[in-house]
Amino acid sequence: MRRSDIRSQTALVRLSGDQNTETPRCYGLWSALSLVLSRLETRPALVFVLLSFAFGSAISIVVPPLRGPDEIAHFLRIYSYTRGGLLPAAEVDGRKGIFVERELYTQLSFFKNAGERFARNREQGLRYSEIMKEYPHPSGTLHEEGEATKFMPFAGTEGYNPVAYAPYVLAVIIGNLLGLDFPNTLLLMRFVGLIAFTALAAYAIKLTPTLKWAFVLIAMLPVSIYNRSVLSADGAALTYALVITALSFSAVQRYERVWERSLWMTLCALSKQPQIVFVLLELMVCRMTDLRRRWRSLALVAAPGFILSPLWVPI
Repeated sequence: MRRSDIRSQTALVRLSGDQNTETPRCYGLWSALSLVLSRLETRPALVFVLLSFAFGSAISIVVPPLRGPDEIAHFLRIYSYTRGGLLPAAEVDGRKGIFVERELYTQLSFFKNAGERFARNREQGLRYSEIMKEYPHPSGTLHEEGEATKFMPFAGTEGYNPVAYAPYVLAVIIGNLLGLDFPNTLLLMRFVGLIAFTALAAYAIKLTPTLKWAFVLIAMLPVSIYNRSVLSADGAALTYALVITALSFSAVQRYERVWERSLWMTLCALSKQPQIVFVLLELMVCRMTDLRRRWRSLALVAAPGFILSPLWVPI
């Protein structure tokens, strides 16, 4: 046998040995990945929570203060609720709003103008950090009384029910107890809202007996994540809708939790007036022939939303 043939066979043996070594490694990695995916497939609520917190936290931190859709208007309405203003008491030139301390007014105006300035000049190389160097550093909490007050309009948020802002109201109260300034209080509000609405959406995913991954996909839509991560009434509206839908699906198999459906149906209808259409879900809980026998539970679930939602609009 030629010496060259011996070398080629030796190299072939080495190559086959390396391939045999790599094959178990690849197989082990693929088996581990398959095991992880199979476990996650059976836990859609956990997958949703992890993804929601990952993307939502990034949005809450990256988006500058008051740069969410109508975020300043939502903040003013939330702030009025923390001061006990259930109904819009102030009105100037036909516009409902709230009188805020001059110090807070200065901060809100700064961030409002900073966002507009950044949007106009970012293509020219303007950085938001450069604008923040001009930020007036105030002292005190949001509820500290100033020497004068300034009027700021709600700009359409006066019609929103407090149930749409419940987590944010709690966050403002905590922020004031901790003595946080406006930017940190706003960030706390975003995180508390993200945590609350993520938890409720995960509860809906866990509760529904079917279409769990469809619930995950709906809750992970870009607009859904964004509305959970900034100040908005839409985050509550979507979350409450998911919960009442999951409860209705569950009630088809097990006709129970009438009080729970009544509670979440009412919250869903109050979060935004168009949400009142969700009362129709109660009709699918039982057969049409059973409506006469179950009219009391139907009234208990649907009546509070039907009554309270229209009553809030003229307010």
